[in-house]
Amino acid sequence: MNSKEKSARFHGNGLPCATRQTSGSIAIAATVLLIFLGVTSEGCGQGQNPAPGPRKVTPGAEQSQTPPSQAQPISRVDSAPGSKLPLYELKIAPRDLARLEQTAFSNETVPATFTAGGQVYDGVRVRYRGAWARSWPKKPLKIFFDKAKPFEGQSAINLNSGWRDPAFIREHIAYLVYTASGVPASRTRMVRLHVNGQFRGLYVEVEQPEKEFVARLNLKGASVYKANSRANQADERMFPREASYQQHYEMETRKADGFRDLQLFCQELARTTNVLDFFNRRVDLDKYVNYLAATALVQNWDGYNKNHFLVYDGRGSQKWIVVPWDLDRTLGDHWTWSFDEAHLPAMLGTRQLPGVTGWNRLQDRFFSEPTLRLRFANRLQELLEKEFTKEQLFPIVDQLEADIGPEAALDRRRWPSDTPELHTGIVQLKRFIERRRAFLLREVARLRRGETPP
Repeated sequence: MNSKEKSARFHGNGLPCATRQTSGSIAIAATVLLIFLGVTSEGCGQGQNPAPGPRKVTPGAEQSQTPPSQAQPISRVDSAPGSKLPLYELKIAPRDLARLEQTAFSNETVPATFTAGGQVYDGVRVRYRGAWARSWPKKPLKIFFDKAKPFEGQSAINLNSGWRDPAFIREHIAYLVYTASGVPASRTRMVRLHVNGQFRGLYVEVEQPEKEFVARLNLKGASVYKANSRANQADERMFPREASYQQHYEMETRKADGFRDLQLFCQELARTTNVLDFFNRRVDLDKYVNYLAATALVQNWDGYNKNHFLVYDGRGSQKWIVVPWDLDRTLGDHWTWSFDEAHLPAMLGTRQLPGVTGWNRLQDRFFSEPTLRLRFANRLQELLEKEFTKEQLFPIVDQLEADIGPEAALDRRRWPSDTPELHTGIVQLKRFIERRRAFLLREVARLRRGETPP
């Protein structure tokens, strides 16, 4: 069955919209193709969200303003004929665009107008996002929408640049692997962005985990904490004062509640003498096992003490969920700047096996319990057999290469770098998938025998 047929098969199973997410272990092929092929740009999301405000226009009908000169500008364009990607357009006054460039490391926003699928969203605000990525020539963007005029139900979206990724799609694929593994994760898709009538680049759109996200997961009213410690201390450690958590985490929802729930959770984690009981009572264990397994699959080494979210279902199960974030340093992207490292340990991120930034307290306590360690190994084995295979992933990667090809070529012209051309990057990504799978199968065999991998 080819990738198009897989997409059609899932339509036939009643998946009505590309932005909808099914529960359980989702076949990666169907997930990526339905989301990626842009079915959500018109029709599907509009019927669900009759929010007032966006006005229809014909693309290119409004006069654009020329932005300040950029390195290697591409000729002016008002549309993207033949493109297979959703097209987003921003109109930003030249003085505001200049201010955005001058304050790249600030969270100050500038006003803009956003257009997608023939709908215009006035009154949006734009800034750069990320930490290290703000130093790149092609910087990631965060777009905030008027609360009365959300975009496909979202009050904000992230457009990550993928500037360092030779294949452009690592982050997108990583989110899909988490989703296919049964982890609550942001929706993503590849999009083409124009700014003031000029091609700006090929971007990875990433859903922001906030109120709309938890509502989609049937966790309405949940507390969401973003681990964004600049000191690499958002690792679920116990701080003596509640105020200390504010220095390393940011509240995305229920901001008036403070950090008391998080402090109590971390205190109990540190003090418990019955690890198995703690995880059964306080953590959504199925989802956390899936999270750890997917983290091992995509080799996500950059989320142990930052770059993740904690979700607390205080109104329901009173359990905690871990949500992945900022997955650009995955699928072979290593801290030594190479893109072909596939042999990091499956249990990396513990006190015994710390990553380059440190280790995670929740993960360390989990792996200290033999029963939980075996459960992780069994789930990882299952995913290696069913989801993380070249039969599942390679058709998706091939389809993505074909669909982003024109934009990738323009992007490399617009933002020159030392990264190789797209096909070389795709081959490198495929090679990582094969090598990572072979390595993890050996690791799992040792874990299931009760051994600790070297």
